[in-house]
Amino acid sequence: MNCNEVMNSNLEWLSETDPIAAAAKKMAEAGVGFLPICDARMRVIGVVTDRDVAVRAVARSLDAARTSAAMIMSSPAITCLVTSELGEAERLMVEERISRIPIVDAQGTLVGVVSLADLVERTPRADAWKTLQAVLWRDALGPRAGAPAWQPLLKDDPIARQQPVADEAHPQATVFTGGSHTVDTKEFP
Repeated sequence: MNCNEVMNSNLEWLSETDPIAAAAKKMAEAGVGFLPICDARMRVIGVVTDRDVAVRAVARSLDAARTSAAMIMSSPAITCLVTSELGEAERLMVEERISRIPIVDAQGTLVGVVSLADLVERTPRADAWKTLQAVLWRDALGPRAGAPAWQPLLKDDPIARQQPVADEAHPQATVFTGGSHTVDTKEFP
């Protein structure tokens, strides 16, 4: 199965000169949390997420009306060719821990987006589940992987960087302790 068979081609995007406020408005209107940023030829030069707007713009008190969304984008964009096997897009999503990937043609022009939701809806469940687990592992750990603010992250520790990396496409079972399993809410049939 190729990327073009799964990708969503009903696209929203920004130009490199659009302000952060335009990004936020477009995300709200379209109900999306991810926008590719394209140059004048529609080549993908970066991506902006709702998290970028919150963390890189709002938290830093940037002027959303006058600051270009390109100032807060993640760049270079991780993209995948439209003719690639879907497995290549999944591999990139797992390696980069991203939940959406712009799909481009041979000239780098935006033609679609593949998201985790697209994988779950349109691919065999077992394959989609493996990719979903590997990508969402980042969210389960949190941005600091449970480390306190004063402690260096493992990725910054020279000893930890030399350790072999486990096969993240096949995460091991974990144990959850604590919390409450009783919830005082009304159930609907």
